[in-house]
Amino acid sequence: MPTEFTLEEVLEGKATSIKGKDYLPTRGYIEPFLERVQKLTSDIRVHVKLPDQITYNKNGDIDTADLTFNRVWLEAVLPHEYQYANHQQVIGMVYGLDTRKAVVKMYSGALNSACTNLCVFNPDSLVVNEIEPETPIDFNPITRLVKQTTEIGVTLRRFAETYFDYTNKSFVNEHLGRWIRNCMSESVDNGFGKVKLATSTPIDAYKLLFDKKDSPYLISDDNANMFTVYNAFTQIITDSMKKDIMNQVEKTLLVNSILTL
Repeated sequence: MPTEFTLEEVLEGKATSIKGKDYLPTRGYIEPFLERVQKLTSDIRVHVKLPDQITYNKNGDIDTADLTFNRVWLEAVLPHEYQYANHQQVIGMVYGLDTRKAVVKMYSGALNSACTNLCVFNPDSLVVNEIEPETPIDFNPITRLVKQTTEIGVTLRRFAETYFDYTNKSFVNEHLGRWIRNCMSESVDNGFGKVKLATSTPIDAYKLLFDKKDSPYLISDDNANMFTVYNAFTQIITDSMKKDIMNQVEKTLLVNSILTL
């Protein structure tokens, strides 16, 4: 499960050896990223997954002076806000040392300021590379990602203008069935294993749209559009971060295919 640590604490993460391969201290992986994005923003959000083995101090607290971080996700939220629905551009990186192959992913997208759900629509907005032992990460793609012009605001506006006929049971049933079938067939593979959305994802999104009375995505005449549907799906992905911080971008990209947007 992702655990909350400050950026300063994460920077102190120790070097580690996994399956006979030696990897740099955490600082060696994330400081070059910070040097690039902190020129643009001070809003840096960090998520980590602790290794299976940790130590505790005499007070029973996690000993942060003796930690290594095998999986780290940083989000640099840029100050510019998009024209639609309060979305802010984000430049992110996530890396994993204890995955099948050590991997780093860099991406450009947007965060919904209200719920922190991630939006990524363009596969070119994601760069995936292997991490070699004792070797710094190549952060040259960050320059392109920062300069990359996106049309996220335009895309989200199109979603908001696309009506979802929630009162038509046949319409809803057809779409739910299509979404489930698409989850079975669609995947993203960047050379580090297939990423898929579980077939339970559309069902969980359906519950947010139709069943849960306290859901912020409960569909009505006021919000009967694909923007609401899209956010119900991305909320499920955000919630799944409790188990998986490595594949959030790929899962978000899959939503576009699942919904046939």
